[in-house]
Amino acid sequence: MKIALVLCSDMHMDIDKANTLTSRYPNHEWYADYTETDMVIIMTCAFGTKKAYSMFVIADVLKNAKPEAQIIATGCLVKLNRAELEAIPRLEVKSFDEVLQILDKIPSSSEHQAVQKIRQNTVIISSGCRKKCSYCVYPLIEGKYKSKPIEDIICEISVMVKSEPVIYISGAQETSDYGIDLYGARKFACLLEQICTRFPNQSFVIGWFNPEGLTEDVISVIERYKNIIHIMLHTQHNDNGILKSMHRPCIQITESKIKKLHSVRPDIQISTEVIVGFPGETEEIFNRLVLYLEENRELFYDIGVASYEPVMGTPAALLPNLPEYSVRQKRMEIIQKRFNATAYPAPEDFKPLLSSFFEAFHILATLP
Repeated sequence: MKIALVLCSDMHMDIDKANTLTSRYPNHEWYADYTETDMVIIMTCAFGTKKAYSMFVIADVLKNAKPEAQIIATGCLVKLNRAELEAIPRLEVKSFDEVLQILDKIPSSSEHQAVQKIRQNTVIISSGCRKKCSYCVYPLIEGKYKSKPIEDIICEISVMVKSEPVIYISGAQETSDYGIDLYGARKFACLLEQICTRFPNQSFVIGWFNPEGLTEDVISVIERYKNIIHIMLHTQHNDNGILKSMHRPCIQITESKIKKLHSVRPDIQISTEVIVGFPGETEEIFNRLVLYLEENRELFYDIGVASYEPVMGTPAALLPNLPEYSVRQKRMEIIQKRFNATAYPAPEDFKPLLSSFFEAFHILATLP
């Protein structure tokens, strides 16, 4: 059976899952052109504007795949909008585990295929998230926090160092709680020490790190190993009222950790990200955020900004005093221009978006 795998996102966790499939089933017949295959597995995305893009991908596959092909949608959007996806004729909607069960039953090819992995410079050390930030959709999508064993991570890095000058060490959703499920306590500092000792000439970046996890032992490892060159530490805001509603650490705790890290490693690059337009963010609160970033610009190598997106099922989506969509976008653009920030614009609010991208599917599906 010929099988095609289609990704709707280039996010590192989706690439990791795609590589997991092809590595687990190397004797299956994997093909790039889904118009010629017997099965098409679509890995959907539920992040921002990728929701709508996922629907266009589904429509395109249904339109151009072989009439008898089995078409399966899996991934993030399945967990958020399963009922809507199941209403689409011919589309099978499955969880990732269900996809594995389907692939387990397919007879393997007689010859081992040399399946080329999708290249990336990120090692995923865990999946899931224990932090429960009120705006975040991932607790609705992923299961319990699950760490990879240290030996497996070391093995992945040993392959990657042959081609990558810089390697990102990141969780699929959250990095700082690494090991708590396997070893009964956070073991990220221990993991870092083993990695840096084993690969002393390799540069490493720590990705998707909650400030709460920047503990004394983690700071100590970063101080001693200069091949850790960058950490992605998201502050999200500087207003404690907003941070409390987000279920994030207060700014004083985060700021003290960042300054401590800078004091022992003044050369390390720290990038951050903020969310603007969160429920309750007034113009005055937003202006204070801009001033905070101005006054602390030397702390951050890079700044990212996202306009808040109310996602169905998240606690924050029920909060009052949500700024208008146009206001959220404008605030994002202000920070983007002033700090040369990477911007992550939100799509239209979830109610009109939900109808619009399913309408887009039906329009595309009927085109000749």
